[in-house]
Amino acid sequence: MSSPLPRPARVGSPARGTRASRVGRAVRALAAASVACATMVACATVPMTGPVVPGDGGDTPSDPYGGYVRLLPAGPQEGVGPEGLVGGFLKDMGSFEEDHKAARSYMFPALSDEWSPDGSVRVFGDLDAVGLETDVAADGLTATVRMRSSLVATIDDSGKYVQSDPGHLLEVPFELAREGGDPEGEWRIENMPDELILSQLDVERTHRPFNLYYFNPGSTALVPDPVYLPVSNDALAERLLNKLVAGPTDWLAPAVDSAFPEGIVPDVEIDAETAVIRVDGVGQIDEFEMAAQVAWTLRQLPEVEEFTLVVNGDEVSFPDSDGESDERPRPASDYWSGVSPSAISAGIRAYFTHEGQLWSAADWGADTIGDAERVPGPLGAGDVQLERFAVSVDESTIAGITVGGGEVVTSLASPGAEVSEVLSDGTFTSVSWDVNGDLWVTEQTSDPEEESEEESGEDEPAEDEPAQDEPATDTDPAPEPGTTDLWLLRDGDEVVRVDISDLRDRSLVDFQISRDGTRAAVVTEVDGETSLQVGRVVSDSDGRVSVGSFITLGRELDEVTDITWRSSDQLAVLGNREGGTGQAFLVSLDGGTPASSAGTPVPGMVNISGAPGQPLVAGSDDGNIWITTDRLNWQKVVEGGSPTFPG
Repeated sequence: MSSPLPRPARVGSPARGTRASRVGRAVRALAAASVACATMVACATVPMTGPVVPGDGGDTPSDPYGGYVRLLPAGPQEGVGPEGLVGGFLKDMGSFEEDHKAARSYMFPALSDEWSPDGSVRVFGDLDAVGLETDVAADGLTATVRMRSSLVATIDDSGKYVQSDPGHLLEVPFELAREGGDPEGEWRIENMPDELILSQLDVERTHRPFNLYYFNPGSTALVPDPVYLPVSNDALAERLLNKLVAGPTDWLAPAVDSAFPEGIVPDVEIDAETAVIRVDGVGQIDEFEMAAQVAWTLRQLPEVEEFTLVVNGDEVSFPDSDGESDERPRPASDYWSGVSPSAISAGIRAYFTHEGQLWSAADWGADTIGDAERVPGPLGAGDVQLERFAVSVDESTIAGITVGGGEVVTSLASPGAEVSEVLSDGTFTSVSWDVNGDLWVTEQTSDPEEESEEESGEDEPAEDEPAQDEPATDTDPAPEPGTTDLWLLRDGDEVVRVDISDLRDRSLVDFQISRDGTRAAVVTEVDGETSLQVGRVVSDSDGRVSVGSFITLGRELDEVTDITWRSSDQLAVLGNREGGTGQAFLVSLDGGTPASSAGTPVPGMVNISGAPGQPLVAGSDDGNIWITTDRLNWQKVVEGGSPTFPG
């Protein structure tokens, strides 16, 4: 490691002015609650505990079956009333064995035969807090039991897990009758919704998140599409592959492509450690892309070591894919790395600022880094001072926002390069790159009233507007809702205004594009409350681009201040939980996995960055850079600021 770098001058957040903005032409190519019973009528609280036994899954974190437990269902008890029957049914619905045999035992035979849950799930909170309201008919032969609870989330029939808004109520009616029309007969369910209704604990016990993999436009990287599936060891590989071929979830579908033609029904067989996928009736296809989707999806299942792809009756050969034969490639082979979801090379460097200059270093270890060196070119030399910067995925180009936020510039990271202004006359607040060499830039604009005030006093800046040569502080207010524009600089000679109308009712505090270019992570603010969300990127045939259909993640986190894409399916964020100490968290994009701590809190963290296969790096407000490789402890490694991995 080189000698410690001198402590750099601190660079603040971009100024949040209210100037009208104009877009400059790109001048060169850019490089590649549970509901309380007091609120219910005739509410009953149902005790819902019961024995469980370990399943056959493994113990390692990478094992998708790890932690799975098999529920021992009690079945309907003799002599219980309508409420007791429904309470027992809700408890036993968590048993998936023998096609929900336990749940069907609570139903009349006709309903049991026709009840076919479509895979969708409504997830409620605590079994012990479920409210049941019962209405028994005058003759005592039929009854309606209404279940009420907080709706935690929904899992649609494609497996997409979406958290519900706080306070959302789940209400489900169950129609019951006595067997044989006998006043002394046992109660059984004769009508109910064709879906699963599971507690949050049951979902955690029975389901696991898996990724299906599809291609970004241009097929430069695979994109994970998280789904939740039961892991009862019952044909999991077949179910996963059938979902893959059926296509992406409704949410992600407009943003990605699949090598499998729409409507294809595969024939999937799992024999010992090998999967065989047969697709027939297809025309011109890209066999490598099809197999790459299969390989990356199957990597999640340790029992499948090889697969065979058969297209229109012919086995497809994949030389050098590490299988026993060309027709039996291994899912874990490096053969598929060229379209890796990471969208980034293994040997990337991390970049940081030091006295107005840009530096980079590799080999970030437990408490050290490799030799640090200035980035070649004018930005490494500090010829132009930057408030924020981003490095292209291929590490060839630096984009930055100049001090004061008024310009976006780029420069090749090579000796003799020049600095080019690509956007100007604005108040720019963030920059990030995708794998296609496209640069995404956010700009704060004026609302009509502020713009009118500016025009009436052009030469009198507002008292609270930061001076252009003074960095803004972390206490700057969030921009007003609807006053942020998003620009896409595509191919270096085209500036595209991106539609973000889905965010017009809230303040956009931060924006980071995924490296694959199909999704964006944002921090928004409404009435002082921040929210972490992810939206999809959709381009139409006319070249118009939108980012929308935002889904909230990490609802348990407060005061989110910075975000980064740690991998294609995980974010690293700075925030706190329930008003606790600010720290770094890891947030999965599957929607159901709770945010986890990324190490002991470090006071004064102001930005964070991550990349696949790399440690997390963070900058603190005292001019130091910290890293963590074990998600337990952070180590101070060098003086500097704004550590950033490419992207």
